[in-house]
Amino acid sequence: MAEDVTAVNDNTNEPQPSESAEKPAENADTLLGGTGTDTQKEQQEQPQAPEAYDFKASIPEGVEVDEAITKDFSEMARGMNLTNEQANQVAAFGIKYGQQVAESIIAQRNAQVAEWGETAKKELGADFEKVMSTAGAGIEAVEKLVPGIRQALNETGAGNRIEVIRAFEMFGHKVREDPGQMVNVGGQAPPQKPTTWYPNSKM
Repeated sequence: MAEDVTAVNDNTNEPQPSESAEKPAENADTLLGGTGTDTQKEQQEQPQAPEAYDFKASIPEGVEVDEAITKDFSEMARGMNLTNEQANQVAAFGIKYGQQVAESIIAQRNAQVAEWGETAKKELGADFEKVMSTAGAGIEAVEKLVPGIRQALNETGAGNRIEVIRAFEMFGHKVREDPGQMVNVGGQAPPQKPTTWYPNSKM
């Protein structure tokens, strides 16, 4: 009797590798060791500083900016890679800040001049009007030779200093006591030698 012999392949039930299966990547990117593509892209997308800055948009009308300062600021802005718009924003803030500082200095100066005036009034007391009248006569005499004396006294604030008031008061007394050749000059030049202006006075 013939026996049926069935050949059993031990590998019949094992899954065979598929030729179409995907192969794992040889190297996987990590967070720190990536390709750097995104970083390079971000750097390329960042705005770059212009070759030359135009600050017309940030400079107020009538304000003149020193050329050397503009050059120095442009170099600084370029070193920080600022765009023209960003540089103008910084410049506008700087100009505004500078104006506030200047206004503060002027306010302090005006306060100081006003304080000089109050000090002079307190020191002169009841003689204030009389002293100012005599000092005024001295100013009028000087003004014939120095037309801008009043403007100088106002611009510098010296007109409120008690020392200046006293000085013109002394000169006013001399003028009233000895008008000399300074009276009624009428636009004509006074004597050339100052010593002949008031021949009776020892200045």
